[in-house]
Amino acid sequence: MDAAEHFQPAGYLCLPQKIMAQKTLSLLFTVLFLITGGLSHACTIFIANDGERIWVGNNEDELYTKKYRMWYYPASDVHYGYMTWTELSKGRLFYGLMSKNPEGGLNEYGLFMDYTAIDEMPVEKSPGKKNRKKELVHDLLKACKTVDEALQYISRFNLIRLKSAQLFIADAGGNYAIVHGGYIVRRPGKNFALTNYSINNGHKEACYRRDIANTYLDNTTAFQLADIKNILSKTAQKPPQTLITNFSMAINLKERRIHLYYKTDFKTECLINLEEELKKGKHHSDLENYFPKDIAGIIEKEYEANGIQKALDLYRNLRSKHYAEYNFNNNSVENLAVKWIEKEKLTEAIQLLEMLNEFDQGNINYFTWLGVAYRQNNDPVKSSENFEKALAMNPNDYLATLWGKQENGKITFRVNEFQGAEEVFLMGPFTQWMKNAIKMTRKDDVWVCEAVLPKGKNIYKFRVNNENLTDKINTMFTGSGPDMFSVINVW
Repeated sequence: MDAAEHFQPAGYLCLPQKIMAQKTLSLLFTVLFLITGGLSHACTIFIANDGERIWVGNNEDELYTKKYRMWYYPASDVHYGYMTWTELSKGRLFYGLMSKNPEGGLNEYGLFMDYTAIDEMPVEKSPGKKNRKKELVHDLLKACKTVDEALQYISRFNLIRLKSAQLFIADAGGNYAIVHGGYIVRRPGKNFALTNYSINNGHKEACYRRDIANTYLDNTTAFQLADIKNILSKTAQKPPQTLITNFSMAINLKERRIHLYYKTDFKTECLINLEEELKKGKHHSDLENYFPKDIAGIIEKEYEANGIQKALDLYRNLRSKHYAEYNFNNNSVENLAVKWIEKEKLTEAIQLLEMLNEFDQGNINYFTWLGVAYRQNNDPVKSSENFEKALAMNPNDYLATLWGKQENGKITFRVNEFQGAEEVFLMGPFTQWMKNAIKMTRKDDVWVCEAVLPKGKNIYKFRVNNENLTDKINTMFTGSGPDMFSVINVW
C-alpha cells in the first residue's frame, strides 16, 4: 500500500471513486509537481561539526500561508525507519499526495536531507544510466545509512528531475554532499552553509544568509543547541517579507533529535525524538499542531465581529484560563496592533497595546508603538511620554530611535539583521530608489546611515547585496509581494 492510500481515513472513497482516483492520480501528481516543483522557494541549510557533535540547521523559507506535515515510517523487513516533511495539501484527491513529494527527511541512522531551490541548471544524461523522474528522498532514507551509500545509490541514475534545486545530504559521521542533476559536490569543508545558488565548480554569489552562517560556524569551536539556534535566528527571513522562514530545525544527527521552531519564534520549542516517534507506528501530524495556537488571528476575528472591547476580553480570558493552548510569547498580537496603526485604526491599536503593556511592562516595543499611535492620533504629549519611556529603557534601541528621535526629518537607520551582507543601501521615493540610494556603513556588525525624509508617510526598502528587503525590525509595512514596503512616518 502506498503512502497516499495508507494515510486516507477509513471510508474515505467508495470503490468507484477509488477507481477513478487511481486513473487520474498519476496525471494529477504530474500537474502538481509542474505547478509547485515540490521544493522550497528558499532555504538555509548548514552543518556544524566540532568533532563530538554533528548538528544540521535548516530554515524552510516559503510564503507565510504555506502549511506542512510530518510523516513517520517505522522500519520494516525491507527498509529503515524514517520521517519526512512536506507541504500540506488538502482536498479529497490530493489528501496525502504530498507525502510522495517530500521537502526533506531524516532516518533512524541520522541520515538527513533537504533541498534548496536554485535557478535552473542543465542536467547530465549518461547513456549507461537510467533517467530517474521519481523523487529521491524516500528511497535514500529507506535504503542508506551514510552519505557514501546515498551517493552510491544515486550513481545509477540520471537525475533529470533535479534541475532547479540542490539536495543537501548529511550523516551522523559528519560527512555531507550537495547533489544536483548536473553535478555532485562532496564535503568542501568541516562546516558548511548552503543557500539558493549553484555551488558547482566553486561558484559563489553574494548571500548574506550564507555569510552570517559561515561567520558563526568559523568562530565557534564547540557547538551547543544555543549556537545552532542563534545561527538559525540570524539567517531566518522574518516578516514582513514575501518569503519568510515558516519553520526551523536544529538536528542532532547522532541522537536523531529535532529541535523544531515555528514562524521564526525561537522562544517556543518542540522536541521530536525520532526513535520515540517511530515506535508509535506509521502516522503523521500537521506541523502547526506541535505548537500552541496563534492568538492574533482569533483576536482579530473577535474584533471584526464584536468590537474591540470583546476582543480585549477574549484575550484576557484565554490568557488566564487557556495559557498553554495559545502562544502568548511571540510578537503576533504586537504585529496586529502595528497593522491597525498602519490602517489608521488608532484607538483600537492604543487599547490593544495598553492591554499588552499590563502583562509585560518591560517590553520596549509596546512603548514605542504607543508613541507612534498616540502621535498619529494627534496626542503629542502622550506620544512623547511613551517614546521617553522606551528610550529610557534603551537609548540605542533601533525601533525606539527610528520613530522617537526625529529631528527636522533626520532619521537614523541602524540595522543589525544583515550582518553577513557585503553591502547595504537604503532606498525609497526619497532617493529615487536606486538612482540616489544611500550606502550604509557597517559599524560593529550594524549597518548605519542617516537620511532626511519629507514629512508624512514614507516607504522604503533595503538593498542587501542583490536583494530588495523590507525592514525586519520595523514591522510597519504596506503592500504585498514585490510591492511590499516598510513604512516610516515623519512628523
